[in-house]
Amino acid sequence: MSAVDDFLRKVLRSGLLDREQLKSTLRSLPKDRRDQVLAISDHLVGAAKLTRFQAHKITQGITLGLVLGPYHLLAPIGRGGMGTVYLARDTRNDAYVALKILPPKLARQEERLLARFQREMELSQKIQHPNLARTLEAGVIQNIHYIAMEYIPGQTLYRLVTTRGTLPIGRAASLFAEVASALGYAHSQGVIHRDMKPSNIMVTPRDHAKVLDLGLAYTQGEEVDDIEVVGGKGYIVGSIDYMAPEQTRDPTTVDGRADLYALGCCLYFALTGKPPFPEGEVYQKVRAHRHEPPEPIRSRNPQVPDEFAAIVDRLMSKSPKDRYNSAGEFAVALANFRTEPPLPLDVPADAEYQDAVKALIAGWSPPEIAKEKETDDAVLFRIEPEDKRSDVLARSIFDDIDRYQMHLWLLALAGLWVIGLLVCVLGACVTSMMVR
Repeated sequence: MSAVDDFLRKVLRSGLLDREQLKSTLRSLPKDRRDQVLAISDHLVGAAKLTRFQAHKITQGITLGLVLGPYHLLAPIGRGGMGTVYLARDTRNDAYVALKILPPKLARQEERLLARFQREMELSQKIQHPNLARTLEAGVIQNIHYIAMEYIPGQTLYRLVTTRGTLPIGRAASLFAEVASALGYAHSQGVIHRDMKPSNIMVTPRDHAKVLDLGLAYTQGEEVDDIEVVGGKGYIVGSIDYMAPEQTRDPTTVDGRADLYALGCCLYFALTGKPPFPEGEVYQKVRAHRHEPPEPIRSRNPQVPDEFAAIVDRLMSKSPKDRYNSAGEFAVALANFRTEPPLPLDVPADAEYQDAVKALIAGWSPPEIAKEKETDDAVLFRIEPEDKRSDVLARSIFDDIDRYQMHLWLLALAGLWVIGLLVCVLGACVTSMMVR
């Protein structure tokens, strides 16, 4: 089997294209490039039939994992503690989704991660709010656990601050009021996020905030079967830079005010570019959250008004009773600092949304080999055993194309012949009438 035969066979075996789609696209490929795998791959990418990510995987011999049920994986978005998130297209409605995948290897080896992922699948479908990443579907396909969420264009608060600098007060007030609204709704349903941090807050092109990742969320009153999954006394879950003091003692006894403390730390980061306690080992940071005041926010950013600094200080009070009583009360405190009315919510029809999708797909490039081995486990990318019985060969595909093109020429010639005959007949009739 030639390299071209092998590549085309794998394209079809991947399920991304069927034979007719492949033939239709390859009709415009020049004949002198039919024996070049790279030329064929580039042609399919240029025609938007494959993404660079998909073409790269297929040239590696991958045929399994690029299609999961109705979802076609287009490109990786990012990698988290429990797996990789991919931009995918739902072939049922052509909508773009963010597909969160639990690596099959981890699902087999780490029961704790699988249990947490299953918890996230269940919780994320229970709470729906405009400022919470919307979960569309969750389940298992081909023994792969997945969560299909709305694709949210933009960048995380962490990336926004680290690349563009600290936020102005008005913008910070608007974004965090939306985060507070999302958390307030979750709290009303008994769900505590427990992992609020800048990388779990997405900022959209229209400057709205979306809360991500319920992987460590906890429902108040639930029974704890495994402290390694949910946490418990002496077993910390969450991100230590943004963790409430009481959560470092027992993460199963916290209420919504623990999320408010974390929001205070996130707001501190948004205004200064650093978390409240950036230095030290884990145990040192735990002690600092419990007993030490952070450096005053105005000493790191003098542009922050005293009144706004007081809001941040209250959020980061060591005792929950000294914080705001609810996320709604915190949002009210921010109201006077919001400077501009919000824009309408982002929707897939927006030009910014479509541009973000195109940029993500076009911007993907093959990673270094060492790093790629890590991400390959994120989904069941596998090479199928050779199927020597396959009749999916370049010769048959290109022969079909040539026959199709020949048929078109014959039809065109036949059409010209018919037209010429009709012209002759019509001319003869006209001449006969003139003679009479």
